[in-house]
Amino acid sequence: MLKEDMWCFEPVVGYGLEEPPEYFMEGHNRYPRDVGTLEAGRHYAEEFPRFAVGEYVGVVSAPLKSVSFKPDLVMIYCDSEQLNLLLLAREYKEGYNLKCALSSHAACVYAVVPAITTGQCQVAIPCRGDRWVAMAESDELIFSVPLERLEDLITGLRHVEKTGSKLPHGRAIQPESEMSEEYKKIANMMKYLK
Repeated sequence: MLKEDMWCFEPVVGYGLEEPPEYFMEGHNRYPRDVGTLEAGRHYAEEFPRFAVGEYVGVVSAPLKSVSFKPDLVMIYCDSEQLNLLLLAREYKEGYNLKCALSSHAACVYAVVPAITTGQCQVAIPCRGDRWVAMAESDELIFSVPLERLEDLITGLRHVEKTGSKLPHGRAIQPESEMSEEYKKIANMMKYLK
């Protein structure tokens, strides 16, 4: 998709396909419809993730199983349970929490630009366009993994599967939930369980 193929102006700005107009930077893309003041709209514009203008000429996407090029990142639409496993797998190598910016706008930008510019995974929330036009479901979130992190993610998924975190995962209601030995050990060190 090149600039002329874009339906929405936010990916044109976010992907650096064109310089944002001053009107956008002043906050008018959000005010008055979504925010209470022009200043709030300006804050959104200032924090909006963007590639440098001219760095890219467009975006190419394809289903992962049939992609015929080396992608910069993989985007996964998932529910919260699937996201939980993806985050567990992502944490496997280094253990750090995922830091990400969430917005109600421009899912296509928030799922792509920060992941590529930081080289880190990203979570994004489908925006109105994603839901109303592209048919994202109300239980879906977006998880993006840069290609250079994909092998670590797969290694992490394999590890958490071995330790019991996999889908489908059965559920059972019990009077007391059984704690793992690791949890019991730390809880006993803290002396809060009787």
